[in-house]
Amino acid sequence: MGIRRTDLRLTQAVGHFHLYFWLKQAVEDFCIISPEFPTGNGRVDLHLDCSGKRGVIEVKSFRSLPNLEKAKIQAAGYAEMLDLPAITLALFVPVDDETVLAQLSGESFVDGVRVAVAIGWG
Repeated sequence: MGIRRTDLRLTQAVGHFHLYFWLKQAVEDFCIISPEFPTGNGRVDLHLDCSGKRGVIEVKSFRSLPNLEKAKIQAAGYAEMLDLPAITLALFVPVDDETVLAQLSGESFVDGVRVAVAIGWG
């Protein structure tokens, strides 16, 4: 698998590896970061354990608003499976328009699970 799709945008795996590397640099002294590298296995991408506090990050590439809503539902389901009240959805968006990025980011609740959408490059 290459790092670019046929439309020359970076694949989701590139964002996943960059985020994992950044997290290791930023929090590895006090958190355990366990990646599930992008294999399409239907699981959460990054698990964090910081002094007994657990968290998860699901990594996605932005394709459309309907797909974003599906990603939020999927992420909430992962959090429920892990008995967690919240999950972060790291969304890689291939634009740098601040207005668009602001509209896509934020928090919402899906079936009682807090889903925080964080934006990254794409």
